[in-house]
Amino acid sequence: MELHLEEIRKTIAQSSDPNTLRGLRDQIHEKLLAQPLDAFPGDWNDWVNTLHDALIQFAVKKAEDNLLQSGLGPPPLPYAVILFGSGGRREQTLWSDQDNGLIYKEPEAEGKEAADVFFKRLGAEIVEVLFQLGYPPCEGDVMCNNPSWAQSESGWFATINAWLDEPNWENIRYTLIIADSRCISGDERLGGSLKRLLLDRVASDRRLLAHMLRNTLRRKVSLGVLGNLIPERFGEDMGGIDIKYGAYIPLVNGIRLLAISHGIAGSNTLDRIAEMERRKAEDPEAIQQWRQAVLTVLKLRSLTTSKLEDGFYQSGGILPGAKLTKERKNELKFVLKAGQKLHKYVEKEMQDEEM
Repeated sequence: MELHLEEIRKTIAQSSDPNTLRGLRDQIHEKLLAQPLDAFPGDWNDWVNTLHDALIQFAVKKAEDNLLQSGLGPPPLPYAVILFGSGGRREQTLWSDQDNGLIYKEPEAEGKEAADVFFKRLGAEIVEVLFQLGYPPCEGDVMCNNPSWAQSESGWFATINAWLDEPNWENIRYTLIIADSRCISGDERLGGSLKRLLLDRVASDRRLLAHMLRNTLRRKVSLGVLGNLIPERFGEDMGGIDIKYGAYIPLVNGIRLLAISHGIAGSNTLDRIAEMERRKAEDPEAIQQWRQAVLTVLKLRSLTTSKLEDGFYQSGGILPGAKLTKERKNELKFVLKAGQKLHKYVEKEMQDEEM
């Protein structure tokens, strides 16, 4: 099986059967895992996320078709399906889980109940089709079958404003999820409205950045005081390194906060860096280091352990000790040191904001 992306996208777009596409996805996984990682991690990442986008867009269309065939009819109002997390950033690995939501145009009063019923059913159907395609549920239940993450415009706006009016730890955590959002299907204006609201609120109240900083700095890089790597000490992952939470998340979270502070709407980490560079918003030398660190950590993430469990593709984000060659250890140390410097840089930037 040759991996020609445009042919695969065409096959997905023309398909009507989730089980057939699940088989295609299995074949693609086997092929990709059997060959060495491409020398250009940005291209690899783009390829994989283009594949995910096509599968998720299929799930949305299939869910609509299922409701139409059930007699519920077509969508009564414009709506958008949104991705969060690594999907929103367009940085999913082969085995990412679901992180999605739904927003629909505000219905007229007489059509509100019918609209709420339709989009509740649609959200549940989208999640179910994604299950069939091998996407596991989000551990935090951030999915469009959860009423908290599938709302009308006014419902969403009220929710986000309430979070920002009371910027405690949990509310800011939810707000930062919105910061990584991306419209994957439907009305792009609706899909981008939540992030626009967030950026407008931050622009009018810069004190919110201090609250976001506390959440951002929570995830520290896995680097010892002497610059040594910190391996997993117990269990099946013993000797491995937590790439997801020890390297990747601290890096992308730091870049995200800088992007929010500059009012940058893009969600992809490399795009955020490029926009800061275009605006001459941050130190050029630091920007080059961030870019290289992100490209490197994307490559390392693709090498982490994965498994097929209960029909779902899953990964703990651990780079096993057996893959920690001298070269990869050096790459990882570069990423971790860049992450440490980034956090110090971000902390200083936010303190300057407060002053």
